[in-house]
Order: sequence, then structure tokens, then C-alpha cells
Amino acid sequence: MKSKYLAILCLACKAGHAADDVNESDYFQDFPVVLSSSRLSQPLSDAPNAMTVIDRKMIVASGFRTIADLMKLVPGMYVSYYKGSQPIVAYHGTTDEFSRRMQVLIDGRSVYMPPTGSVNWADLPITVDDIERIEVIRGPAAASYGANSTQGVISIITRDAGAMDGKSVSYTRGDKGINDVEARFGKRGDAYDYRMTLAYTADNGYDNLTTPPNGYTLATFKAPGLLNNSNDSNQARLFNYRGDYHPNGIDRYDIQFGFNHDVQGVGFSDKNPGPSNSYLGTNGDPFHNLISNSDFVQLGWVRQLEQGAELSLRYSHTRQDQSEALPVYLVGVYYPGPVVQSLQTSRDEIEVQHILPLTDTNRLVYGAAYQIDRAGGQSAMPPISLYYSSSYVYNEYRLFAHDEWRIAPKWLLNLGSMFEKNDLGQFNSSPRIALNYHVTPKQTLRMGVSVAYRTPSMAETSYPMIQPGALIIPAQTVNSPGLQPEKLVSHEIGYLGEFPDWASTVDLRLYRDQLSNGIYPSSTAKSFVNGMSGEYHGLEAAVKHEFDPDNSVTVNFAHAWAASNGVLLAAGGQKVMASSDPLNSDILGASIPQNSASLLYMLRLPLDYSFSTAAYYQSAMQPFDRGAIDYQPIQRRVDVRIARTFNVTAGVKGDVALVLQNLLNQAYTEYIASNLFNRRGYVMLTVNW
Repeated sequence: MKSKYLAILCLACKAGHAADDVNESDYFQDFPVVLSSSRLSQPLSDAPNAMTVIDRKMIVASGFRTIADLMKLVPGMYVSYYKGSQPIVAYHGTTDEFSRRMQVLIDGRSVYMPPTGSVNWADLPITVDDIERIEVIRGPAAASYGANSTQGVISIITRDAGAMDGKSVSYTRGDKGINDVEARFGKRGDAYDYRMTLAYTADNGYDNLTTPPNGYTLATFKAPGLLNNSNDSNQARLFNYRGDYHPNGIDRYDIQFGFNHDVQGVGFSDKNPGPSNSYLGTNGDPFHNLISNSDFVQLGWVRQLEQGAELSLRYSHTRQDQSEALPVYLVGVYYPGPVVQSLQTSRDEIEVQHILPLTDTNRLVYGAAYQIDRAGGQSAMPPISLYYSSSYVYNEYRLFAHDEWRIAPKWLLNLGSMFEKNDLGQFNSSPRIALNYHVTPKQTLRMGVSVAYRTPSMAETSYPMIQPGALIIPAQTVNSPGLQPEKLVSHEIGYLGEFPDWASTVDLRLYRDQLSNGIYPSSTAKSFVNGMSGEYHGLEAAVKHEFDPDNSVTVNFAHAWAASNGVLLAAGGQKVMASSDPLNSDILGASIPQNSASLLYMLRLPLDYSFSTAAYYQSAMQPFDRGAIDYQPIQRRVDVRIARTFNVTAGVKGDVALVLQNLLNQAYTEYIASNLFNRRGYVMLTVNW
């Protein structure tokens, strides 16, 4: 299998081979410039990792309303939802509710929150329209971004403060309660630019099942309430602001802040908790609302120095509060209570970075960062005065460096590492080395090896801690002493080729990742322990082709295979009962779709019309932390967007679009069997002046 993949890479190189007598400047052309992979501005062909760039054009053509859904355009990415308001985004496995191995950045600020070690996508105080582009590092990037970047990094880059000079109002209305309103304002000045967004988004989540899933019958189905997913709504109100002060040609000052107030419908039963209804655990999980408030502040300064050098300083503060109130069934007694529980988390981070060109062929970026995470949770159960509280503070220190050395016109070496120390007494070093060989100016081979670590989350080191949305009323905290970071060693071979005669680009990646010291919940120790190991293999491919400047298509494909140190599934044994102890069954291998693909076709038509369609495919899988009832069959989906731009009056322009998702109505479920996605549509109207 590996030899077949290598043969594909070699044949692709031969197809674009040209004369060797080229000069150094030929290697800096045509490919998109990316910023995230090494912290240096590089052509994509010089980056040390495989990357996917989702630009503004693709974002609009997709028709997506949520940021998480945009990740469907990345090969090998798994996108789903725990509830309609709680997205799950994972890459290469462990497709559980929290997806702890994926780092997410917004303009360099980490939104990976410490308690569960996950990203609360619904609470991000930005909209899809605020995003300029997304750079996705497909593979470990701990050398640049530290712990919790073991499977990759999603770097969201918002629009510059000066990107808008005017006003914009948009309204979206459609099926399943879709009701979005957004207003944007911006102004460019001689020394100060700003933009701001006010938005309200709402929908009713998924459709309801009418019959039990996956071959179950009403006679054997122990959770009839699971058919009802009507409490699956989401209403968010958000605001964000970005200002850019540029008093001279040397210094730039950036200020950003925003907040999000989100009301999420959660729970899986419209009945009172009780023995006949407690299918999700001892306490049950009745319908209720989860209230979430988040806010952030980010300040940045960049100074341009001589000979292309640059010094930057960034500070950010991110905070999130969640709370809920619900009745429970506990130890044979029903308490209408309600039980009230809440969680407060915050992160403060300061980072300094220096880019230093050493020679004409060598650039160095290095820096340091300090981060402090805080979390506190409370659970109260009146009238019996059962109260639980937890509070945690973690400090982390980081040093990083990356060197880009053009050894020869055709050879480029990327070498870097991150050094981290935290309050758990751990000191980790995450090195990365990548060698890029430019066969021709438009054909590049890349070989790389990297080591990455994932720091245990607070929920793992201090189990159980309060986690709204997953009711926990512990009598005491069971600590996990000596819990060590997970370790991932990744090997990859990549190919990036541009074929001007065919107006096409090809991106291929062959990888092998080895996970050791994996963290999992032990049913015997009643806490989290190390001991899981796994191995991931796969091939990813992305092809872009322009038929003409107004007519293009992007196709992504991923084939993945994984196995852990548990018992392998028998051939054809797709339906497995996910165990809380992965050593008892190889649920890791079952949790990764073997094959997935996406296609995005964009066409600009006469009379200011445009058309786009997207197709998505995912093979069957078993979610990592769900039972057999939540087995996911094959998913197929086709979306269509038809839009037209028009002039209202002089200086006032409009855009109207019709989006139909799952056009062929091939109903499928996501992550939880009650998450049924039928055909739905909505209309988007935008006016700019």
C-alpha cells in the first residue's frame, strides 16, 4: 500500500518535470502565501506541513452559516454535532464530543479552552462573514504552537480593520427556524481603520427521528425519548470590533474585542428524570437550556525593522461562563430542585516574537509566551444542601524557534522546536524537521518528521469536574496523579504541483502517525490514566482546476486507517458497543471514516448571477465515545447555492442567494442517532452601501 502511494507521488513529479537550469527567484511564484505553518510568510510550496487554504471565495460559495461546517472542505476532517448548537471538529480520529487534539486560533489567539481541552465553536464571537480566510495545518504543528496541536491547527484569519469602508446589513431566513440578522460597519482613515459586527443567529437544530435507528425496534429500544430531538435550538447574540492604528510606516497597533451570549437547547428527554428514562446515566438528561457567555480582548503591536526583520507583541484575554438548571434522578429519589451548576473559565496569554533574516537564504523566527488558565465550577442541589465546588489554575511557559534555510535553489530546510513547561511539572520539547525539494519551480516534494504532545486537560487531571451540558454531581474529586502528556510522532511525504497548461494544482500527502501514552477513562481506576497507543495511516489528495476564470472546481479526498492496542474488530464487524475502556475493544479504529471526500464547484454566470454546488461523502463509522445505537451509516449530501448581485441605487448594492442543503434529501444522522439531517433551505439577502 505504501509503495503504491509513493509511486503516485513520483509519477506526479515526472508529469511536471522541466529543465534544471532555473534561478532562485523561480521558487517564490504562483503558490498561495501562508502565514501559519512556520510563523513565517511562505509560499505554500515552502511550508513544512501540508496545508489547506479556504479563501473568501470558497467561504461564500459553500453557503455555510457556521464556521465549523467550513471544515468539511478540508480533506480528512470530521465535522459533526453533539447537539445542533455544539459542533465537533476533529482530524484523524478520536471523533468524540471534545476532540482534544486540535488547536484553533483566531488571529493568533487560541480558543482551545482548558477545562475539557476543547473548542466551543458555538461561542466564538465572530461570524462567517468576518472571516477573510482559514489556513488549516494538516498534521502536528506543536513546533510552532505547542501542546494540543498534535493533530493539526485551524488558523482563522479575520478581515483587516481597513477591509471595509461603509455599511452592510444581511438577513437570512429558512427552514428549521433559521433566522439570522447581521450588521457590519467599517471606516478607513489616514492613521486608523476599524470595523465592527453586530449579529443574531438562530435555528432549531436537527430534525426528529420517527423510528428507532440502526435496526432497533420500539420493543428493544430502551430510550423512546431519544426519538425526540426537539430541544435542539440555538440563539446567539454577538458583537466584535477590530481597530488598526498605523501612525507611520513602521508601527501598527491592533485592538480587538467582542462577546457572545448563547442559549443552547440541550438534553435528550421531555420527561421528568427517572429509572425508566435515565438512559444517559444515573441522573438522566431532561430538556433544559445551557446558557453561555464568552468575551475576549486582544492587543497587538508590530514594528517593521531593517532588512525585513520584524518584532511583534501580543496579549489576549479570553473568558467563558456556562450555567444550567435542571431536575435530576439521583440514588432512587427524584429532585425537581432544580440542580444548578456553572463553570467559569479564562485564559490570559502574552507572546513576543522576532523575525530575523540572517542571510539572503536563511530566516529565523523565535519568541516566548506565558499563559495562565483558570477554571472554577459549582454544583448546588437544593433543598438538601448538596454542594460541590472546584477551582484550578495552570501556568505554562513556552520558548520557540524556527529556521528556514534555503540550502540550494532547489532545497529548503525547515527546522524548529517548541519548549514548554507547566504547573504539572512537565517539560516537553516538540521538534520538527521538513525538507522541501523543488523538482521544478512548480513541482515540490516534501518530507517531514515531527513530535507533538497533548497536555492533559483539567477535566482529566481532576476528575470529575463540573462540566455544564454533562451533568455531574460528584461527592469528591478523584485526582489522576502522575498523568503524563500524550505523545504523537508523525512522518509524512507530500507533493505539491502546479500545472499551468491544465490550470490545475495537485496536493498529495502520505502520512503515518504513532500515538503513545494516550489518555483514556479507566472503568476500574475511576479516573483518567495513560496507556492507550494507536497508529494512523492515510493518503490525502486535493485537486483544483480552473476551466476558465469564471468556472472552477476543488476536489478533496482522504483515505484513513487506524488501530489501537485494543482488540481489532472482526471483518465486517462495524456495529460495536463503544467501551469506556479502549483497551477492551478497538473503538479507535472504528471511529475514523475510512474514506471521505468533498467537491466544490463554482461558476460565475452572465447578468451578475453565480452558481455553486458542493458534494460531501463520508463512509460508515462508530463515534469514539458513543454506543452501537449511534453507529453512523454512510453519509452523502449535495448542497446548491444560486445568487445574484444587483444595484439598488447609486452607491447601494445588494446580493441575494438561495441555499439548499442536502438537496437530494438523503437523510443521514451525525454523531448521535437523533441528529437527523433532512433537506433544508434558506435565503440570504445582503445590502451594502
